[in-house]
Amino acid sequence: ARARASDASDRGGVSMTVTALASCARTWTRCDARSCTSSGLGRRRSPPSVSCGRRGASTVMTASLASDRTPIEKLFTLVTEDVVVDHERQVTVKVVRPRDEDEVVEYYVERMMNDADPYWAVLWPSARAVSRYIARAPALVRDKAVCDLGAGLGLAGLAACACGAKKVALYDRERLAMECALLSIEANGFGDRVHVDEFDWNVIRADQEKFDTLLACDVLYEEAAVGPVAELVPRLVKQGGGRFLLGDPPLRAPQNRAKFKSILCDQYGAFLMRELSVTEVTESGEDDELVFIDFKL
Repeated sequence: ARARASDASDRGGVSMTVTALASCARTWTRCDARSCTSSGLGRRRSPPSVSCGRRGASTVMTASLASDRTPIEKLFTLVTEDVVVDHERQVTVKVVRPRDEDEVVEYYVERMMNDADPYWAVLWPSARAVSRYIARAPALVRDKAVCDLGAGLGLAGLAACACGAKKVALYDRERLAMECALLSIEANGFGDRVHVDEFDWNVIRADQEKFDTLLACDVLYEEAAVGPVAELVPRLVKQGGGRFLLGDPPLRAPQNRAKFKSILCDQYGAFLMRELSVTEVTESGEDDELVFIDFKL
């Protein structure tokens, strides 16, 4: 792996296979991450019957999942993967996930789960990048309260726990993703240091907990999410030194990322500590570019 960074100590990468899902009506095919990004496809690209996004749980989606409480182990074949976050620092976490992410997409489509997000079942490169950054700068999470926002499989949050976080909250709205995350917590033996919470970022409680470090991966793919996510960050991160670590593909929606940085820094007083452009080489030999940004509030 190769990295172009403003800080040479943060260089490095992990070989990985990146799979993105693209749709044509209800026929699903695979494409690599670069071709998906350049053609406008990306993490939450979906067919007409699945409108994706993590902002809030729609009535249709909530009713669909609420009516089917079948444990995830009975819906999909699950695998436990040892994910090497950083080989040099010997940081590895176990992630439990469906063996075939296409089956998860089909499950959502068949049940007409509008506004749902079936793509949580993929280990996305941005989550790997945030996890690796944590492994190389563990002081950002050690003995701290950490939140993984829109956690999906929870890789970044699990990595934070492995690097010494005092407690970790995995926030997501997808029930099946949360079930997988619970299995991963058990597989890693993290006990009560990590918990999973259903979270709708449109409805913030008055007593909402704030964290020392907030993690987010692939949350700026929709223009409509930029403002709400920027507004959410200071409501989840402690002022006076809290950190927000963001992973984002560079080519999919650069205008969203630029707008987000402007809002967070100009309106909410965040400081941009570091922005890294990282190129990783997948197992297929293709380059996959990512942007990592470290904010301080």
